[in-house]
This record gives sequence, C-alpha cells and structure tokens, in this order.
Amino acid sequence: MTDNRPILFATDGSPSAQEAQKDAFELARRLEAPLVAVSVAHPALPAVGYSGYGYSNIVAELTQAEHRRVTELLATIATAACAAGVSCSTVTADGLAVEEICRIAGELDAQLIVVGSHGWGAARRFFSGSVSTGLVHSAPCPVLVVRGRENALEHAAAA
Repeated sequence: MTDNRPILFATDGSPSAQEAQKDAFELARRLEAPLVAVSVAHPALPAVGYSGYGYSNIVAELTQAEHRRVTELLATIATAACAAGVSCSTVTADGLAVEEICRIAGELDAQLIVVGSHGWGAARRFFSGSVSTGLVHSAPCPVLVVRGRENALEHAAAA
C-alpha cells in the first residue's frame, strides 16, 4: 500500500540541494508519492540606505530578482521531475526558510522532507544558521538530510 502523502523537497538551488534532488526524485518514484518542490525567496538586502536612487527601490528590485530566480529554479526542477517520471508540483514561499518549509510540510501533511546540507563548519552555521539543522529540530515529519558528495568526501578524509 502506498502513502499518497507528498515528499517535500526543500531547495535553494545550491550544489548540495542538487544532490538532494536526486534522492528526492528516487524516493518519490520508489514510494509512488507525489513530490512537492519548495523554495523560500530570500533576497540579499543591503545593510545601509542609499541616497539618490532610494533604498526602497533597491529592495524592490532585489526582491523581484530573487522571486524570478526561485520561479526559474522551481520550473527547472518540475521539468526534470517530469522527465524522470515523477509527479511534481512547486511552492514558492517568503519568510524564514525553516519556518516556511515546516509550515508547508504541515499544511500538506508531508511524509518526509528532503533537504541538502552545505557541510558548513560550526562557526559558519552559528553565524549563518543551518536550514537542515533547523528542519531536523522543528519539522512536523521526518527529515532526510543529504550531504553533498564532495562534503562527504571531505568529512571522510578528515576523520
């Protein structure tokens, strides 16, 4: 008996997310589950105001560019999923990544969240935060964290 609850693939388009995408597609195919690809828009905003052109104009342009990037990313994933024989829908969200991904997973009653890991060290995670770690601690369902192949090799070599 298959579980028709979706698998949620959380992506930012990074190389580690691309590794996780392969696993998300494979799991969705094997479990005969729909896949929902989600990406949270997070424009890089300048920390200081600008005179002349206007800070609000810059923020609006950066936000618009980030939404375009996320829309294109999700369209590419949906196309790749279709080519792989996986039913895929997409969701774009705005806000804090962990909160939005958890909210969407709860609303969809996802059976699993698949996310990549950047493999950052403790110091960088402290300053930048870690979406994968946040999801492991906050998600309403199990989370599969996929370490990028190069990060796994570096970790193995350091051990």
